[in-house]
Parts: sequence; structure tokens; C-alpha cells
Amino acid sequence: MRIPRCETARVEQNTVCFTGHRQIDRESVPEIRQRLKSAIHRCYEQGARWFICGGALGFDTLAAEEVLAFRTDHPDIGLFLAIPCADQSSHWSVSDRRRYERIRNSADDELVLAPSYFKGCMHVRNRFMVRHSSICICYLREFEGGTGYTVRYALSASRDVINLYPDLSSPALMKEQLWNCTFTSPSVSGSAHTVRSLRFPAAAGRKWSVTSLRFSRKHSSGSTK
Repeated sequence: MRIPRCETARVEQNTVCFTGHRQIDRESVPEIRQRLKSAIHRCYEQGARWFICGGALGFDTLAAEEVLAFRTDHPDIGLFLAIPCADQSSHWSVSDRRRYERIRNSADDELVLAPSYFKGCMHVRNRFMVRHSSICICYLREFEGGTGYTVRYALSASRDVINLYPDLSSPALMKEQLWNCTFTSPSVSGSAHTVRSLRFPAAAGRKWSVTSLRFSRKHSSGSTK
């Protein structure tokens, strides 16, 4: 499967992507939403204007909805959907598909990376989001599965990572230090811990646009919705 040409587009500074687990306990949702609100607001204060979501169930859906809610009072931001394949929602429940379509209809732009599912298309989507972002907001309980893969990839690509998972006994920890944070991830590079300070440079008055990412509105490399 050929990766679209925009896969090679340059990284956008202060563009944020999201990754997280699909399975989330219902009782955890209010706290996750609150943490998302805070993280989105703080990234916005530091100049972020574009937020990239993958459109998956679980954390992706919560993140997209919180970006759209934030956009109500901050119309200068945009939600970009990086959809791995046109038939992503084909096996979802009716209610999940309706929720997904509401998000797609409200998004500022999207890119469908493949006309149909193929093995590895989710990894293509995840790499795409990281490559086009400078910041990755995650909900990471463990370094297994697609979320763990994406966070490892983001760290290896020297992206700043914010983990919203609250359990300090988790193998993925985040400790607040004013705005700058440290993300600690055991065994990301060998047996040593990787500790990185997060730095969010000021936007310096820069205006953000989808065209700077070489995306065209509601463009798809395969089928459109």
C-alpha cells in the first residue's frame, strides 16, 4: 500500500496529535475529559492551533469531542482527522458510527489514508499523526498495543509527549513542573529510562492553516465519505 505524498510533509511546530487506548472504563471518562480540557487549553496558550485525531473509538473520540468543544470559544483552532481507512467504522455499533459521523461532519479537515482496511493501516495513521505534530497527548497505561507503539515512535522522533493517565504506579509517568513536564518511559530505549523535558515554544504570532500542511479540505487519497 502506497503512503500518500503528504506523508512526507514537514513537521508543523505546535501542532498536537492524540493517541490513547480504545477501552476506557466509563467511570474514568469525566476525569479524562477534564484532563483533556486542561491539556488542550495549555497547548493553545503556547501557540497550538491544529489538533490531529485518528478517529478511533475510546480516547480518540473523547479527544476529538473536547477539541470541538474548545473550538466553540476559540474559533481559531482546527480539528484535523487522520483516518486510516475509509471503512474504519464498518464493524462499529450504530451509536458509535453516528458519533463518529458527527465528529467527521464537524471537523475542519480530514485525510483518509487508504480506501479500505489493510494490515498495518493503523500504524500508517499513527506515524502520519506523529510526523505532522510536535506534541503528542496520550492516555497510556502500558507500552503494549497501538498506543504504546505510537508513544515509542513519538519519543524516538523527539516529539514532546504528555501522558494523561493518572495512576502514578503506571509504567508511564507524568510529573508536573509548572508548564514544563517530564515524561518517564521505562525500556523505551534499551533498559534505561528515557526522561525528556517538554518545551512548548511561543507561537510568535504565527498563523496556522491546513494548507501549510499540504492538506486540502476534506481531501482523501482513497474514497471519500
